[in-house]
Amino acid sequence: MIKSIIALIVAIVLCLVLNELKKRKVSFMIRILLATAMGVLVGLVFKGNTDYVAIFGRVFASLLQAFVFPLLLFSIINTVSSLESTDKLRSLGGKTIGVLALHNVLGSVLALVLGKLVGLGMNANMKMNAAEEVSEVPAFADVVVSFFPKNIVDSMVNNKIVPIVVFAIIIGIVVLKYPKKEEIKPFVDFIKAGNKVMNNIIGDIIEFTPYAVLSLLANQVATLDLSFVKELLFLLLMVYVACLFHTFVTSTVMLSLIGRLNPFKFQRKFFPAWLIAFTTQSSIGTLPANIKEQEKMGVPGEIASFSASIGTTFGMPGCASIWPVLLAIFTINALNIPFTTSQYAIMIGSALFASLGTVGVPGTGTIQATALFASMGLPVEMILVLSPIAGVADMGRTSTNVHAGGSTGVMVAALQKELDLEKYNA
Repeated sequence: MIKSIIALIVAIVLCLVLNELKKRKVSFMIRILLATAMGVLVGLVFKGNTDYVAIFGRVFASLLQAFVFPLLLFSIINTVSSLESTDKLRSLGGKTIGVLALHNVLGSVLALVLGKLVGLGMNANMKMNAAEEVSEVPAFADVVVSFFPKNIVDSMVNNKIVPIVVFAIIIGIVVLKYPKKEEIKPFVDFIKAGNKVMNNIIGDIIEFTPYAVLSLLANQVATLDLSFVKELLFLLLMVYVACLFHTFVTSTVMLSLIGRLNPFKFQRKFFPAWLIAFTTQSSIGTLPANIKEQEKMGVPGEIASFSASIGTTFGMPGCASIWPVLLAIFTINALNIPFTTSQYAIMIGSALFASLGTVGVPGTGTIQATALFASMGLPVEMILVLSPIAGVADMGRTSTNVHAGGSTGVMVAALQKELDLEKYNA
């Protein structure tokens, strides 16, 4: 109790230091980096005593998530209704899905090459325990049906992003195609005003990011359980190597080749959103920051909100490709399961489709791994055996997902020739 209070006092003092740096106009990114170092230090010094320190970060994450759905509704309705035509909507949607799919496939290939290269799981002495039941993977038909809203309030309560996006797109299309615009002008004005209000609210919340990073990271470090066997630790290391490689190397190449852009500008400017995703472990909670950072780089609001929201349920190279593929390779090697080249190729395709099979289902990483294991005939019990590292791995997985969604928005904007290059290169 006393140690927890002392940890809280120390954290408050460090937050005051960060606030003073803000007053002195120290850049946002520098303050976040300092907050990261402070959080790690507090976590190491007060290991197991950061319950009170974590309160602010948890409140911050809750506020972000609370405003996600109003932001999406206003932003997407405003986005779609302000497009010049339905042709532009089709073009935007096709490019966004295409780039996100490429993220997923490249993430799977990376995980496959890395796993085979290091012989992941070769020396593991694993035993399968099937005492717990892995959540059921939804059928494809149910997945398709779940894309469409049945109860909009239920979708919000259960963090079902796709039905909200579809709901907003349908309203936006109706407004876009409505013949007598003057009749619905009050509704259009309401949406525009609401969109501005939501964006201002999110902007104000994001200003508190450095303090939240300090709080959340301190708690992550203080509660980290390192009692893993050697092979599990190595698997965890490989997850982070693959996630960081995809984030800072694969995405860099994609931005250069697809967007014809200076990728280092994006990596530097998107870092705050990436770090929020890393510390909160929530793609949905990071949506406001994702959209905001894209817009700061010159991505139009409609493209930023579309790519960021779709990127929470499709593509997802961290949760839907890198994580399940590495688990699969570990399992194949540890249990000496014969696997052919064609089966590995099928695995890459299965990982892509698995990212469509988790809409509205809790435990995204586990469900996507289960979907892949089931499709490849691998023993799903191994997912439970390897689950001790899932919590720590989720920081890398989630930040990779969010980064993919953000870079997709920039690339799509560049392909659409709507990226404000002056803002991007500033």
